[in-house]
This record gives sequence, structure tokens and C-alpha cells, in this order.
Amino acid sequence: MSSKIEANRPLGQEGLVSDQIPAGGNIGQEEKATLHHSEVPVIDGRGDLNIADILKGTAANPLSTFEKKAALINAELDQFGMGRYQICIWLLCGFGYFLDLAWAQGVGLAASAIYQEMGVPDEKQGIIFSCANAGLAVGALGFGLLVDIIGRKWAFNLTCLICSVFGLLLAAPKYNYPAVCGIYLLASIGLGGNIPIDATIALEFLPQRRRMLVALLSLWQPVGVVFASGIAYATAAKYRCATGLPSCHDVAEGAACCTVSSNMGWRYNSIVLGGVTLVIFFLRFFVFKFHESPKFLLARGREAEAIEVLHKIAKFNKAPPPTLTLAHFAEIEATSSTYTIDSTAPPEYSTPGVVGHSKHVVKNFFRNFRGLKALFLNKLQLFIFCLLAIAYMGDYWSFNLAGSFLPLILLRNNVSAGQDTVTDTYRQYIYIYLPGILGAVMALFSIQLPLIGRKWSLVFSAVCQGLAMAMYTQVKTTAGYVGLNAFEYIMQTYFNAVLYASAPELFDTAYRGSASGMLSCLGRLAGIVAPFAGQQYLKNQSSGILWLGAGGIWLSALMMVFLPVEMRDRQMF
Repeated sequence: MSSKIEANRPLGQEGLVSDQIPAGGNIGQEEKATLHHSEVPVIDGRGDLNIADILKGTAANPLSTFEKKAALINAELDQFGMGRYQICIWLLCGFGYFLDLAWAQGVGLAASAIYQEMGVPDEKQGIIFSCANAGLAVGALGFGLLVDIIGRKWAFNLTCLICSVFGLLLAAPKYNYPAVCGIYLLASIGLGGNIPIDATIALEFLPQRRRMLVALLSLWQPVGVVFASGIAYATAAKYRCATGLPSCHDVAEGAACCTVSSNMGWRYNSIVLGGVTLVIFFLRFFVFKFHESPKFLLARGREAEAIEVLHKIAKFNKAPPPTLTLAHFAEIEATSSTYTIDSTAPPEYSTPGVVGHSKHVVKNFFRNFRGLKALFLNKLQLFIFCLLAIAYMGDYWSFNLAGSFLPLILLRNNVSAGQDTVTDTYRQYIYIYLPGILGAVMALFSIQLPLIGRKWSLVFSAVCQGLAMAMYTQVKTTAGYVGLNAFEYIMQTYFNAVLYASAPELFDTAYRGSASGMLSCLGRLAGIVAPFAGQQYLKNQSSGILWLGAGGIWLSALMMVFLPVEMRDRQMF
């Protein structure tokens, strides 16, 4: 059933907040000291999982003691509103989304220059992208688990640091394609943790009534693509060898070839992207004072530190200090212990400075797997995880099939992509990818609509994305290619915006990062497998690959029909 925060109700009693009322305080201060109630309802169900609740999205578990305590933190964050701290968090998390596709687009556009300079044969040209996908998968899983061990703060900064260091090193190798692939794999490990971590962090700091802004973070992805296209146009496309020149590694000395000095553009491209990533790390680590997530601290039993962080946020926002005290948590503990059965949570880590002690990090990394059993022992959470896993895999499957084989299919159908000149090529990247911002804006509004929310937004956008891929079989003109590609990307951004924002809020704080990381990893793995499946299909019927891609995203749509929880009118713990 739906109700206001029942956990808050007894917390305004006299005596519980008396330590916060200054001597000689007036009535206004006393009222201000009474803990406020959040306007977002809490669903406190009986733990049933039936078909009616699944289709309506009303399935729920009974509230745990932790969730009742987290509701008090939510109430304080609601009181802060979208203050300066929350705006900074949103922007810095948006930069993580920005980097995710900026690197993919930047390296993708520079790849042909790398192949030419290093004499890479056709059968080995895909290795760099396989390495990238492997690194992204490892990064998503590794940082997803790590964020629940060392906390959001360090994982938030390490992703950009790793990506920037190895991204800059990407420009160093000469005539060494394996080294380029290896360095890009390492850079991708840092990059792979960005979206699951950034979505988690944004969700845990934004007010409950502003959680829809997490979906809007996805607008940074098309911006990243367009930015990377512009950088590649000014570097990799401009400062490169003449087309047709062989690699100097493959010809006799003195013969005309593609030299390092005449092919510096792709290196400039990597340096610019690495430099931008380093600037983002600098902003996150040195300019902005990032505080550990109060909910993470609460999940680890560090309640006093959680309250301290709320006070620091209030000070940064120049807002009234929070009224929450340890006494409020103590009363929740006392009143809940008699009737609340908490799910198994990860053990508390007694060493807050765990990052400085590698032995503790490794030990706690494996200990965290014990805490993950709560995810798989809880019937509702396990059902949600399985549905989302299939949705992620279908999404990445579809995306990678389109990216790998669409140009080949168009070529076989005698459709020009309009790439008569370099300028035409890069102009079309803007036409196709910049409208993706509309997808994020559509997600922002649709997830707030009654009867639609997250669940049916996911279904609608996935169906439309699959429809766009199926319609590629009918493309006969360049204008049709550009227009349909833009429509497909809008729907893809729409779907991803809702998916990336919804997945973390469906899991408890104790294993939110781990669950998000595992889902992202499964999606990346499906993306690695997809081109191999499509390659076999291409031998017999090229257009069939489009139906294979459409089928993947339509499977995601079908899974989301059965998503049992709609978060539009619920709090996230």
C-alpha cells in the first residue's frame, strides 16, 4: 500500500531533537528543529509477487530498518532541494556520460589513420574495438563492485584518472598496433565504470522529487559524440597521410610511405581527449569537494558520518542545517526491531581509509560477494535483476549490430551514406547525433507522466528503436539514411536515458553499485558477441542482420512489460 513516510511520524516528538534547539530559542526555531516529512510516498508492501502487481508496477517488499533510516536522509535532501551542491554533482556526473561516447567516437574516427600508419590487415582491424569492449566490461563490473566497497567518492575519481592517464599514453606507440590496443583497453577500464557509478551518485544526492534529472544526464552522450567528431575533424582528419600510402613498416627504406610525422592527427586527437578527461578529473578531485554518499555511510553503519555529510552539504548550499540526529536513528532501530526483518546486507568495513591499504581493498573486495547474496535471495530484487539483465543485453546487442554492419548493408543496397568528402562525413555526424538530445528530453518528461512513468517509457522507446532498425531494410536514399539514423539514435538515447536512470534506483544502497556494474558488464559482453553472430548471418542475407538487431531491442521491450516496480511515485533508498 502507499503511504507517507511512516518512519518519520514519531520523530517529531519532544526530546528527540532537543539537543539541536539552542538555549533561549524561539518557537520558529523549535518548529524548524522538528524533522520534516517528505512528500514522496513510500510503498510498504507485503513482499508478494503476483502478475497483477507486476503489470501495474506495484510490487513491493516490506520496509527494512535501513530503508526507514534512509527515508530520513531523503527528507533532509528534499529540504535542501536543488542547491549548489546538487547542481555541481549533476554537472560532474554529466561529464562522465560525456566521456563515455566521446572516447568511442573519437577513437572510432581515428582508427583508419592508425591502421594505415601501422599496416594493420583487415582481419585484425577489429581488435582495437574488441579490446575496448573488454575493458568497458571489466571496468563496469570492477568499479561496480568497488563502489560498494571503498565508497562512491574514490570510485568517482578513479574512473576519470585511469582513463585520462592511459588516454594520453595512447598517442605514444610507433608502429606497434598491439600496444595501442592494450593501452586503449586499460583506458576503457576506467571509462567503463563511469555510467553505473555516475548514475548511482546522482541518484543518492538529488532530492527525491528531482530524480528525473538523472535521465537528463544522457543528453551529455550525444554532446560527447558531436564534440569528439569536431575534434577528430580538426586533428585526425586534417593531419594524416595521403590516402593509399602504405605503412613505412611494410616497405623498403626510402620508399614513399605513411610516416609518423605526417600522420600525427590521430595522436593529437588522443591527446585532446585525454586532456579533457584530465581536466574533468581535476574538477572532480581538486576543485569540487566531493563528500561520501550519506546513504552509503548509513548502509555501512557509519550513521554519525552520514549526518556530518548532510551538515557539510547544507553549509555548501548556504541552507539551514539538517535536523536529523542519531536519536532519530535510534528510535527507528527500537521501534523496527520488533517487526522488521532486514535483508542480508554487506558487512560493515571497519577501515574508512581502506583505499590506502591494498590488503584491505582486496580482502573487502571478496567479502563484498557475501553481501551480494541479499540481491539473489530476495525474490523481488532477483526478478528485477534478471529482467534488467536481458534488457541491457538486448540494448547493447542491437546497438553493436547496427554500428558494425549498417554501413556494409547500405553499401550492398547501393545506398550512399553521403560521404563524398570528409566535410560531408562529419556534417552528417552532427545531423545524426545532435538530435539525440531530444531523446534525453523526452525521457525527462515521459517518466513523470501518470500511467507511463519509467516502465512504459522503456517499452515505448525500445519498440520505436527496433522499428527504426527494421525500417533500414527500406532505405534507398541518402536522405532516408540520415533521417532514419537520426530517429533511431533519438529513440536509443531515450531508452538508455530511462534505463541508466532507473536501474540503480531499483536496488538497495548496499549493493546498488554492484548490481548496476553487473548489468552494464552483461550488456558489454552481449555487445562483444553480437558482431560475431551478425557476421555469420551476413554471409547469407545481409538485411537479416537488421531484424536480428531489432529483435534484440524488442526483447528488451518485452522484458520491461513485466518490470514489477514503477519508481515514479516511490522513494529510492
